[in-house]
Amino acid sequence: MKDEEHPFVGYNLTEKKELRLFMGDTETNRVPEFSGIITGGCLDCLANLVGTKYDCVADFNERYKNKGIIWFLEACDLNVMSIRRALWNLDRAGWFVNAKGFIIGRPAAAWKQEMMGLDQYNAVTGILGKYNVPIVMDADVGHLAPAMPIVSGAHISVNADSNIKLKALDLA
Repeated sequence: MKDEEHPFVGYNLTEKKELRLFMGDTETNRVPEFSGIITGGCLDCLANLVGTKYDCVADFNERYKNKGIIWFLEACDLNVMSIRRALWNLDRAGWFVNAKGFIIGRPAAAWKQEMMGLDQYNAVTGILGKYNVPIVMDADVGHLAPAMPIVSGAHISVNADSNIKLKALDLA
């Protein structure tokens, strides 16, 4: 659809976009606006950093405790059980203590997967729901197209109902 006359046309969705919104572990049709410093990435990689010399999240949390942290997370090769274990490890390591909200991308390998009663939604909310903050799931971040890039370290504000809006306020 992009051509010389329409160089800035948006991407053409092949499937209907549907976000799943949770406040804690309860599904809702709208979450409150939330803001903070955004960071995160692929759980396949992040889970391997916990407890190593490259795990500087405690310092990051301390530095931005007053602004709060918005986590964007997604998974490439992990199944739903592995997603739950990875989140459990990050949670137990204290990564989410200052979480103001979570933006969860569609998991590449676990998209619409169910395993022993666990799906991509309760794998996440079963661990992160205790923080009682907004959780926006099936966002356009991660390995499944379409996916938008995220500038980690930016101060953002998030509004989410039937569509997610990310507004960069400043770059840290």
